[in-house]
Amino acid sequence: MIRFSNLLTHYLLLVLTLAFSTGIILQHFFSLTPQTNISISALLLTAALYCFRQDQSERTLFFLLLSAITLGHFHAGNFVNRPLQMENIYSRITQEEDTVLTGTLHSMPLFDGKNSTILVDCHTLRLHNAPTFSSIHGLVRFKMKGPWPKELLPGEELVIRAQLSRPYRFGNTGSFDYPSFLASRGIQIVGRILSPAHIHPLAKDFSRIHSLRYLPERIRLTVREQLDKTFHPQQAGIYRALLIGDRSGIDPETLEDFKASGCMHILAISGLHLSLLASALFVICYWLARRSQYLMLRFSAKKLALLVTIPPLCGYALLAGAQTPVLRSLIMVLIFILAFCVNRQRSLFTALACAALIILLWNPLSLFTVSFQLSFMAVTSLILILPRLISLVQQEAVSNRNPPQRILTAIARWACAALLVSVSATIGTAPLLIQAFNRLSTVGPVANLFLEPLLCLWSLPLGLLAILLLFISPQAAEWILHLGGYGISTAMDLASVFGNAGFANVWFPTPHILIILFYYLALALCFTKISRKKTIPLFLGVCCLFFFPVQTLTEQFSTDSEITFLDVGQGSSSLLSFPGGKKILIDGGGASSAKFNVGEQLIAPYLWHRGITSLEAIVISHADADHYSGIPFLLQRFHPKTLWINGSSGHDQQYDYLLSLARDLNIKIKTPEKNEVLLESGKTKLINVENPFLNSEQTLPNPLSSNDKSLILQLRGNNLSCLFPGDISQLVEHKLIAEKSTLHSSFLLSPHHGSKNSNSREFLEAVHPDHIIVSAGRFRPLLFPSLQVRDYCSEQKIPLLNTAEVGAVTIIEQKGQVKISSFPPSRQ
Repeated sequence: MIRFSNLLTHYLLLVLTLAFSTGIILQHFFSLTPQTNISISALLLTAALYCFRQDQSERTLFFLLLSAITLGHFHAGNFVNRPLQMENIYSRITQEEDTVLTGTLHSMPLFDGKNSTILVDCHTLRLHNAPTFSSIHGLVRFKMKGPWPKELLPGEELVIRAQLSRPYRFGNTGSFDYPSFLASRGIQIVGRILSPAHIHPLAKDFSRIHSLRYLPERIRLTVREQLDKTFHPQQAGIYRALLIGDRSGIDPETLEDFKASGCMHILAISGLHLSLLASALFVICYWLARRSQYLMLRFSAKKLALLVTIPPLCGYALLAGAQTPVLRSLIMVLIFILAFCVNRQRSLFTALACAALIILLWNPLSLFTVSFQLSFMAVTSLILILPRLISLVQQEAVSNRNPPQRILTAIARWACAALLVSVSATIGTAPLLIQAFNRLSTVGPVANLFLEPLLCLWSLPLGLLAILLLFISPQAAEWILHLGGYGISTAMDLASVFGNAGFANVWFPTPHILIILFYYLALALCFTKISRKKTIPLFLGVCCLFFFPVQTLTEQFSTDSEITFLDVGQGSSSLLSFPGGKKILIDGGGASSAKFNVGEQLIAPYLWHRGITSLEAIVISHADADHYSGIPFLLQRFHPKTLWINGSSGHDQQYDYLLSLARDLNIKIKTPEKNEVLLESGKTKLINVENPFLNSEQTLPNPLSSNDKSLILQLRGNNLSCLFPGDISQLVEHKLIAEKSTLHSSFLLSPHHGSKNSNSREFLEAVHPDHIIVSAGRFRPLLFPSLQVRDYCSEQKIPLLNTAEVGAVTIIEQKGQVKISSFPPSRQ
C-alpha cells in the first residue's frame, strides 16, 4: 500500500489530471449547483490541508484526488452553462428564425467549390418580430451557396440577414453528435445566408490591436489565393490543408484515399507537424549556435536552440487558423520543450499531464473530442516505447563495414524506428479509431513511411519557406511552391495505391466502452512485470471482442421481433430484426450530396452501433433516390445475400450503378412474386403484398409514376404487424382496397412520407393501424405529414410518430408484448 502511495505521489500531476478528467466525465451524467460544488471543494481542500499538516500523506492524497474530481465537475458545469446566459445568442434562438445581426468576420471564409462556410463573432441581434437590436455575443457558423465576396476580409464588421437555428443531430443511436462537435469549438448556433446581397459591410475605423488580431487570418487568405492560382485544385486542396489548416478544398475521392491508407492525420495540422517543424528548426538553430563561441561559453546550445523554435511554432499555429486541435498540439509541444529546458525531460508523463490539464482548463469539452483522445493516446504510446526506440536509433554500426554499408544500415535503423513509431501509435489509438470511424487501416504503418516524409519533410518546409518569400519575391515563392508540389503529387498517387488495395481497411462494429477499457487495461498489463505468457493471450482475447461483439452472439438466441424506423430526413429506411438475429433493411435513402451520404453517415453508424456487420437482405421499394441513395455504401459494407427490387428502372444512372455494383459483389437481385415470403424466422415473416399495377397488362390513361410502382410489404408476427407501402398514391390505395388485399396491420409506415396525395381515408381505415409512423424531414413540417393525416390521427386518436420530431422509432415484440421507444433528435 505504501509503495502504491509513493507511486501516486511520484506522478502526482498525472494522477490529479486524471481525477480532474473524471470530474468532467461525471458532469456529463449529473449536475450540481455551483454553490454545492464550491462548498464540497472547500471542505475537501480543508481536509487535505489538515491531513498535510498532520503529516498524513495517504489521507492528504485521498482528499486531493476528491478535490480534483469536484473541481473538474464544477469547471465543466460552469463551461456548459455559459451559453444559457441571456447575453449569449444561444439563449435567444430556440427555433429556426429569420434574423438580422451585426458581427465581426472571425476567420478566413472556407469554400469547397459549391458552398462557403463563415464564422462570425456576433455583437447585436434583431429577431424577426423585434423592433430594435439587442446586445449579444457568441460565435455563429454560417453556410452560403457560392463563393464568399472577395472584398469582405477577416476582421471586418458586417450586417447579415440570415436564418438562424440551433445545430441539429439526427435521432439515431450512433449518429454523429454535430451539436457537441460545434460546442467543443465554442459554436452553439448555425445559420443560412440565402444570398450575398444579404451581407453588407459596416464602415468603421479599426484600432491597431484589432488589425493585428486579424492579420494572421488575412495572411491565410492571401496564401490560399496564391495556392489556388499556382496548383490544380486537387494539389491546392492538399497544400491548403498542410499550410493553413483548410481541408475544404480536398475532393471526396482524395479524402477517401487518405482515410483508407491510414494517412488522414497528415492532412490535419497536429503535433506531428509541429514536432517535425520544431525538430527541423532545432537542428538549424543548434548548428548555428555551435558556430558561436560566445553562445557556447555562456548558454546551453540545445536549450537556446529549443527556445528559438517557439516563435516560429506560434506563428505556424496562427497561420493554421489557431483552431482548437492546432492550439492543443502547440501546447503539448511547448510543454515538452519547456520540460527539457528546466531539466524535467525524464518526467514525460508529467509533462503530458501538464499539457492535458492546461487544455482542459481552457476547454473541458475537449476531453470528449476524438482529436484530443487520439493525440494523447498516440503520445502515451510513444512515451512507452521511447527506451526501445532510443536504443534502436543509437545502435553503433560495426566498425569494419565500409561507408556504403554503414549508410544502408543507418537508413534501415531509421526506417525500423519510423515503422515502430507508426505501429505503436496505431496499437495505442486503435480502439478510439474504431469507435469513431468503424475502420482500421491495415496498410497505415507502411503507407506513413512514404507519405509522411513526402508531405511533412518535403512539401511542408518548402511551403512555409514560400510563404516567407511571398511578400518579398512572389516569383521565387511560386517556384518553391512548384518544387513542393512534386511531393504533393507523389503522395496523392501513393495514397491512391495504398487506399485502393483490397486489404487496405478492416471495418468493425462500434465497440462498447467497457471493451475499450478492457483493451487498455490488458495493454497496460503487457508493460508490467507480469509474465508475458499471461498478458499477451489476455490482450489478444480482448482484441477478438472487436471482431465478434457480444451483442451479435447473444442475438442468435433471441426470440424477439423488432422494427426500427430510422431518422434519415426526407427519405426512408427501416430495419427489421427477426428471431434468431436475422436482419433485413427496407430502403435506405435520403438527402445526399458530394460530402454527405445517408448510408455512410446515418444508416451504417446505426447498424454498427447495434453490433451489426451483415444483413440477410436489402429491399428497395422503388427506384427513387430518397429510398436508395445510401444503398451502394451499405452493399459494400454489410454484404447482403439478396437485393430485392420492384423490377423497374430508375430515374438516373445512380440506380443503374447500384444494380451493377450488386452484380459485381455477387449479390442476388430478385423481384418478389405475389405473396412471396422474403424472409421468415420463427413465427415472423415478411411478405410481398403485390402492387396491382406492377407487371400488370391493364391499360392506364396515364403512365404510372415511379412512386406507384413501389413494392408493398407486410411484416407479420405474433402480436406485431406492419405495412410498408412505399410511396404509393391514392390510385394504388383504392386499387388495393378494391381487390381486397390483406392490409390490416397494427403499425403503418405512412405512404409517401405522409403526403396528402397518398393516405386516403379509405386506405387508412382499411389498414386500421394502432400507430402511424411518418418518415420525413424537418424542413417541410406542414407537407410531410400533411394536415389531413394529422387531422385523421387526431380524430381517431391514433398516435402519429414523425421521425423528424421523435427521432428513430423502435417497436419490439418481446414475450407477447409490444413496446415502443424513440431516440429524439437533439439541438444542443
